Amino acid sequence: MQTLDSERERVLDLEPPRAVFLDRDGVINRHIPGDYVRTWDDFHFLPGALEGLAVLAERVEHVVVVTNQQGVGKGLMTKHALTEIHQRMVAEVQRNRGRIDDVMFCPHLQSMRCACRKPRPGMLLDWLGHHPEIMPRHCLMIGDSASDMELADAWPGGRARSVLISDRLVRSSRADVVSVSLHDVALRLRRRKTRASGHEA
Repeated sequence: MQTLDSERERVLDLEPPRAVFLDRDGVINRHIPGDYVRTWDDFHFLPGALEGLAVLAERVEHVVVVTNQQGVGKGLMTKHALTEIHQRMVAEVQRNRGRIDDVMFCPHLQSMRCACRKPRPGMLLDWLGHHPEIMPRHCLMIGDSASDMELADAWPGGRARSVLISDRLVRSSRADVVSVSLHDVALRLRRRKTRASGHEA
């Protein structure tokens, strides 16, 4: 786990998250610079992502993917094709002892300024409307972009904790923690929860 500020890092020492919200490209699978994951052949899990998702499945109640996919709005893929990618992603995660409970996506163009494209909270409002017991303090947002961190700041009802995924140590005024991978974050959460229960791993 890379961190820039030990005080901010302690946000992961607080109440363990009940719900983890994950960006997709750049967190779970490889981001394609200048293009989109249009088919399952384009989808490649990042190293350690499947193992990290397996850890999260053991540690949190809800694992939710929230992803902007304007390739649909650009006509580069259909909603059906995107849904098929997500179904195969979820199935592969399950085969590796992980779990993704929900996949929320915005198919709209950025220029449309819709309510659901991150960093706007439309996808969250939809999900949280079905889970009113989940408070902001229960939530952790993990993403690789500024819009993911902005979403954590604009969380409905308050601010969620946030982790920025980056392969280099960067200073972020928004993220609580900077980490190299989803796997790294998941292992840290597992260690924290183990210590909180009084049994050091």
